[in-house]
Amino acid sequence: MYLVTVEEMRSIEKSACEKGMPYETMMANAGKKLAQVIEARYTKKRLMLVTGLVGSGNNGGDTLIALISLQKSGWNTAALLLKERPNDSLVKNYLDSGGRMLTSTDHGFAGSTKTVLQATGVLLDGVLGTGVKLPLKEDARKFLSLINKELAGQTVVAVDCPSGVDCDSGDTAPETIHAELTVCMEAIKTGLLKFPAFEFCGEVMAVSIGLEDAIREQNIKRNMLDRDWVKGHLPKRPMTAHKGTFGTVMVVGGCANYVGAPLLSGKAAYRSGSGLVTLAVPQSIHPILAGYFPEAVWLILSDEGGVISELAADTVTNHLSKIDVMVVGPGIGREATTQRFLDELFFPRNGNGKIRRVGFLVEPENEKIQKKGLPKLLIDADGLRWLATHDDWHEKINANIILTPHPGEMASLTGLSIDEIQQNRIEVAEVFAKKWKQVLVLKGALTVIAAPDGRTAIVPVASSSLAKAGSGDVLSGMIASFVGQGLELFDAACVGAWIHANAGLSASGKLGGDVSIIATDIIDAIPHVFSGLR
Repeated sequence: MYLVTVEEMRSIEKSACEKGMPYETMMANAGKKLAQVIEARYTKKRLMLVTGLVGSGNNGGDTLIALISLQKSGWNTAALLLKERPNDSLVKNYLDSGGRMLTSTDHGFAGSTKTVLQATGVLLDGVLGTGVKLPLKEDARKFLSLINKELAGQTVVAVDCPSGVDCDSGDTAPETIHAELTVCMEAIKTGLLKFPAFEFCGEVMAVSIGLEDAIREQNIKRNMLDRDWVKGHLPKRPMTAHKGTFGTVMVVGGCANYVGAPLLSGKAAYRSGSGLVTLAVPQSIHPILAGYFPEAVWLILSDEGGVISELAADTVTNHLSKIDVMVVGPGIGREATTQRFLDELFFPRNGNGKIRRVGFLVEPENEKIQKKGLPKLLIDADGLRWLATHDDWHEKINANIILTPHPGEMASLTGLSIDEIQQNRIEVAEVFAKKWKQVLVLKGALTVIAAPDGRTAIVPVASSSLAKAGSGDVLSGMIASFVGQGLELFDAACVGAWIHANAGLSASGKLGGDVSIIATDIIDAIPHVFSGLR
């Protein structure tokens, strides 16, 4: 589902109009699609009123058309108007269809509104549109406040956006009505996937109103991920496959303080479809892990006090030709010897301080090895903290990488504050994906995935079920699994992040809430998400 700014949407509509689609046709299409959504989703409420909150703009027109369509299909409807819509044929058509209409200037409007809302099952919020700026005007504030006061269990469906939301910034008015479902016309407005607006939207979906060609002409590269997109990008699972078909993932990490992190990544990779998973861990923690993960292949690394020693670099390097993707960072720690291990792995030098073997640097003498190909990388956790200590790392490392920082790690990588990042998550992710020329997954509520070519995707999930230690390790293994199965890095990050988020929601549903969820619950829920997709 496309994600656009308000100005981009205006440009799309203008382009479509200039090429032969009048605004009236767009509105008619929007209203009919809205009615179809109500018919499909809320048939059990058919005996109750469908009430439309109608403003003076296009959203109000969409709502009236939907009410006309529903009225003709046998639903009982009512319309509550913010203000008169003089000489509007839609008003006449609605009344002619048998609809009931009240206007805020009518005598006894407040009492009549209470009576109508008590009989209402579905409430369509079409008061204010996507171009609204805050603060709201007095008449809108009073109208929305009255509605909010009388709401008691009605299913609220927002038309294009909840009234009172700034659809660019994501700011909200105090009078904004909470929706269970927001039905966007053709494309989702960027501000709806920002806080606090997202809290008022409920489920967000888009319906087509005939503007697909105009959107393609605008070269829109932002999307909100949904089930259909993810289903269409899942790796194929041929019946003739063997374990090599689905890739080999190697997880490099673990230490005495974070024993379980590589285990979580490895198990998540297997649950996501990998054919073979290798855990490269320090020798001292291998006996602890081995009994919990019989499916793993183990690469035992030199150990210094329970952490990976700098002496382990050769062991990992000699294993690279056997893998398709390497995860670096889960539970790896920040001890000095481990930092030197990473230095040696990525920036190997001889005694004179010069490059002595390939690592991941672009050097003329490395061309023969470069042509053989290097494993794709996913760097997470303390791997990212280590990366942040190397200035201009993105100009030195020659590899295809997915970076998966949470806001704190992103702050270390960029020098921005966490507040600066959180206030502009989409824009920050896009800027640094382009600067670093790598795929970036900015974790957190409404995870952002950005590619260096400008593609951006948002996972429309915000849940405390994922706010647990180890959740990020699970995500790193899942994304790496899809890379190993052959997906392009951006697609793998999108598929992995969406399934991870929905596994968190699934675990929450199974356990009766977010409080008790731990990272292994998310892994256990991965099959359930796959089942829903397939």
